[in-house]
Amino acid sequence: MNKLLRLWLLLVCVALPNLLLAQESSWITDKKGCRIANLAPQDGESADWTGPCRQGLANGDGTLTWSMSGVVTEIYQGSMVDGYAEGQGKLWRRGGAYVGEWKRSMQHGRGRYEDEDGSWYQGEWAEGVPHGVGKMRTPDGQVLEGNWIHGDLEAPDAMPNKT
Repeated sequence: MNKLLRLWLLLVCVALPNLLLAQESSWITDKKGCRIANLAPQDGESADWTGPCRQGLANGDGTLTWSMSGVVTEIYQGSMVDGYAEGQGKLWRRGGAYVGEWKRSMQHGRGRYEDEDGSWYQGEWAEGVPHGVGKMRTPDGQVLEGNWIHGDLEAPDAMPNKT
């Protein structure tokens, strides 16, 4: 039971920003006037995009830095399309990093998330959560692999092992 609780907590930490999303995006404008989709707006946050801006929206490859009251909270390096993270990209935030595919600023496709506690998930993602075939290492070293449905491993007790 304790291992399942840890697994659930890890998935919540990975997916929490995406679980808070509304169906429609809000927008934030950087100092140069370039708009970026803001899926979870917060008071005091700002964004800075180094890449191209077409028709007022972040487009192309570059670096997107999110800050809260002047303190950097996230850095995304990769491709943007019409203000959204799309295609290949890397996201660093306090506690972990994700490298992989993006769709409408959510992890979608194949990717890997690594947490600072040594845990990780590698595999398929959909709408910001593990979904499809994947493998996870828990903080205590247990490795779980199989099919994930909206962030939950099917039959999680059936496939654990240590590596």
